[in-house]
Amino acid sequence: MGYNNIGIFVLKIAKIAPISTPLIFLLSASSCQLAHISPSEDVLHKSSNHTDEISNILPLQNNQTTVSTTNGQEQLEPTISEPAATSSDLWDRIRAGYQLDLENLPSSVTKQRQWYIDHPQHLEIVLNRARPFIHYVTERLEHAGLPLELALLPIVESTYDPFAYSASHAAGLWQFIPSTAHQYGLERNRWYDGRRDLVASTQAAIDFLTYLNQRFKGNWWHALAAYNSGEGSVGKAIRNNKKNGRSTEFWALKLPKETRNYVPQLIALASIIKEPGRFSITLPVMEDKPIFDIIQVNNQISLTTVMDITDTDEWTFSQLNAAYRRSITPPEGTYSLLIPIEKSTSLTDYLASTDHKYWTPYTEYAVSSGDTLSDIAVLFETQTRIIKKANRLTSDRLKIGQTLLIPQDNSDIIIGSSRLTRFHTLKHTVRPGDTLSEIAQHYGTSIKNLRRQNSIKGDIVKIGAVLEIQTKAKASSVIGLRKFSYKVRRGDSLYLIAKRFSLSIVDITKWNNLNSEKYLQPGQKLTLFIDRKII
Repeated sequence: MGYNNIGIFVLKIAKIAPISTPLIFLLSASSCQLAHISPSEDVLHKSSNHTDEISNILPLQNNQTTVSTTNGQEQLEPTISEPAATSSDLWDRIRAGYQLDLENLPSSVTKQRQWYIDHPQHLEIVLNRARPFIHYVTERLEHAGLPLELALLPIVESTYDPFAYSASHAAGLWQFIPSTAHQYGLERNRWYDGRRDLVASTQAAIDFLTYLNQRFKGNWWHALAAYNSGEGSVGKAIRNNKKNGRSTEFWALKLPKETRNYVPQLIALASIIKEPGRFSITLPVMEDKPIFDIIQVNNQISLTTVMDITDTDEWTFSQLNAAYRRSITPPEGTYSLLIPIEKSTSLTDYLASTDHKYWTPYTEYAVSSGDTLSDIAVLFETQTRIIKKANRLTSDRLKIGQTLLIPQDNSDIIIGSSRLTRFHTLKHTVRPGDTLSEIAQHYGTSIKNLRRQNSIKGDIVKIGAVLEIQTKAKASSVIGLRKFSYKVRRGDSLYLIAKRFSLSIVDITKWNNLNSEKYLQPGQKLTLFIDRKII
């Protein structure tokens, strides 16, 4: 069984295992093409130091937990629609893909296993938390030919919490630290954190684990220890044991306490999943079928719009799409949205039938000196409560340079909206007898604004000093044209931009000192003065 990766791209993976070459449907409002794209098989053979200090559930260590509690009691979290019992069981599929030796193991594994047996509610919580993700993880591991015991590794790493974050700055299900994330191609910016992206981070983890297994000559216990404490740490321990004539098996290595517990944890979990009845454990039902479709978009889209269109509740959506740090996808590039499989058609229909300029009902505004929420709300003909909700603001305080998302009906995607012409800047030469209070009153501003605008400390101003004073423009100067900084996208031309905003090419070239015969470059910023009725 496979995951649909839908469009503007739609990926249909044949219902066999291992996964066959996916088919990607390239959709647009005007055309539909079919193309074969092979999954990436690249493995980055580079060293890494994956030092993981997450406060995840480490049995036998009382100071570590990520399970939600109320009054000291573990609480079950909401889960994504629990399916009815079926003969198609994901646990059977995982067991069938076991490759590791789970026999004749030391007492440390028995102790870890007993902890899980003694805490069945904890096991129930983390396995239910895995429900949205573990089928996809299993498919990708199976496709890569890796042991399916590794589908349980995120339980040890993060308790299958996509928002897990450790003291060593590791994040996501697979707990990548920033340096390893960068090494394995996980993008991180103010919009998005690939470490929390199920699809991207799972592929990165597979690449990293594959490399470590090769690095340690097929010894999975060494590879797993290196995933936790770094390959340098494990390599050094092996060399020291060789030098002193001792065994180089994992169990004989001198490693950090966390790592010595880490590998037995995974083995203990794998043995319980293998024979739950033997340990009087009842596993939650897990159907062997996809949970979500993967929908890729290459234009910005509001996540609130996606939730509304698909009728997906916020908890489910945020679990599946934890990578997004804002309420909108990044302005450039192609990104994946994971949508419950029974709801994805509504989104693909919407994407195929609407112009992408309607996908993002926001304008970005950079806060400037003197701005207030009420001023910005008036400027954009909206309400302060709407701006606060869109930006998750808990107070009215703003910072200069802060970027606000302003809800706009049918607005185009405008990146970095500049300060609009709503203030007149006047100059006042200080005369004998002038005071800040009198000057402020005369120009309809405040002493605080005068001080901030002119870097004045105290109440004394020098005679002859020239003060810059910003006064609000009359309404007539705001109505009419709006100044925007427009970011050129791939495929844009002066003709298309002029047509989109009902402007002339002559005006655009004059405002931006352009040569009309030269091509625009993606990412280039243009200043436009646009009729407010258009946007």
